[in-house]
Amino acid sequence: MEDIVESLFISTLDNERASCNVQDLRTGTDLMRYKGGGAMHPHSLQMLGGHFVIAANSTKPLLHVWPINGQEPMSNIRYVVPGKVNALALTPDGSFLVAGIQENIYVWHLNSGRLLNTLSRHFQAITCIRFTDNGEHFASAGKDGAVLVWNLTRATAPLGTGDSEENAPFYSFNDHGLAVTDVHIGHGGIKAFLYSVSLDRCCKVYDLSSGNMLLSVVFPVALHSVIVNKLETDVYVGTAEGQVLVFHMDRVPRMKEYHLEEQDTQGFIKHTKGTAVTCLALSANADQLISGGEDKLVCIWDISSRQLIKSLPQVGALSNLHLRLINSALFHPGPKQPKFFADNLKRMISPPDNNDCIELLITEEYTKNRPAKKWDIDTYYNLYDTVTAAQEVAANNDDDDVENEDMEDAAAATVSDEEMTPLDNEESEEEAIVVPAKKQRQKPKKKPVAVEKIVAPAAAVSDEEMAPLDKEESADEIILPLSKKQRQRRKKKAVAAAKIASKPETNNKSTPKAQKARQR
Repeated sequence: MEDIVESLFISTLDNERASCNVQDLRTGTDLMRYKGGGAMHPHSLQMLGGHFVIAANSTKPLLHVWPINGQEPMSNIRYVVPGKVNALALTPDGSFLVAGIQENIYVWHLNSGRLLNTLSRHFQAITCIRFTDNGEHFASAGKDGAVLVWNLTRATAPLGTGDSEENAPFYSFNDHGLAVTDVHIGHGGIKAFLYSVSLDRCCKVYDLSSGNMLLSVVFPVALHSVIVNKLETDVYVGTAEGQVLVFHMDRVPRMKEYHLEEQDTQGFIKHTKGTAVTCLALSANADQLISGGEDKLVCIWDISSRQLIKSLPQVGALSNLHLRLINSALFHPGPKQPKFFADNLKRMISPPDNNDCIELLITEEYTKNRPAKKWDIDTYYNLYDTVTAAQEVAANNDDDDVENEDMEDAAAATVSDEEMTPLDNEESEEEAIVVPAKKQRQKPKKKPVAVEKIVAPAAAVSDEEMAPLDKEESADEIILPLSKKQRQRRKKKAVAAAKIASKPETNNKSTPKAQKARQR
């Protein structure tokens, strides 16, 4: 298994050797070279889905796409756009492409190639476009000094014409006096901080949750690039004099505008004096700073000591510099990766068509890697309770059947031989009281018995289980906190005992003829 390496994607304005080359940050060796795309425009190099690289030509209205393991651009993919692209950005999932062409912003849906909307709120050419980490908003900056924040949902589903209020930007910052050269957005989506630098020597910090400017730091020289660490405690800016300056957010005085004097700045000095530092990047652990500029050098610095570790010479002035954590095996020749984007981009806004579709390739690998279904614990317990209740109902029905059979047997047993004889020797056979067995064996009516309360005589739990129920005691008030099986057994015994105990009282009830016979 290959190692994960920190790869530097570097593009220059000289395309004699390659449009873009990939170098290992640790060793400086070349991992891949992408050719045939011409010189790349600044702020136009992006990764597309982790397996493709897309960039804009600096002189032609073209977008080129390379597979990450191929040197030549894809022959069947050549995006022709309405004009020369000044800035390019992709959503984190690679579904939407936003390009700045002159002072207009074009939004495409990459899967279908449809042009969704055109936004025209800048007055001069756009210089930079950046997305938030969740892809819901993006910011555009231009030479007019404006920084506009847009909502992607409104931009892709316009409610009116391009100049209507429905297509207005989410925020509009017009605090810079000269062209904005670079923008950086921190973590947190719409609640993040936005950092912008300009040729007016200012670095401004905005809060996207409220739309307010929090801080304006004024440097002694013009600024061309900005990068912030993940904790957003240190802000690094590239200047027009070949320096990389840093200021700490936790040490800034409590004022809205702060002038940073030259003697107070902490700089990284190695680039040729008088050449602008146009590109900045940070390593994965934020221990190293990578800078590139017009002097054709890529410098790698140790942040803690501000010492130069190494420099990588290039063939031209740098236009793009990105650092990505990538498995080095991806650069080796291999099978073609399935593309998830359209073959061409439409140049006119078209309404949705019912015949439009997106082709999906389902492979066995995709099926195997599907995440396992997660059980909802509440659903699991509800299912368990339902099954348990059904089992208890079935068990109670069986117990009721057994109880009815026992009651019939007990009723039949109460009819003895003596009951079939006359009550007294003095009585005649005609006047004798005989209890027919058929009447005694009639099935008694079923009475509902609660599970918690058991109708039983108080003496049912003693040795004299067959004793009759006392007149003063109430059977409904006797509660036996026993197990289920014990309650069922004692319930059967109590019912049988009650039947036997109450039978003699019933037999003593004689007919009027028998009473007259006794009186005689």
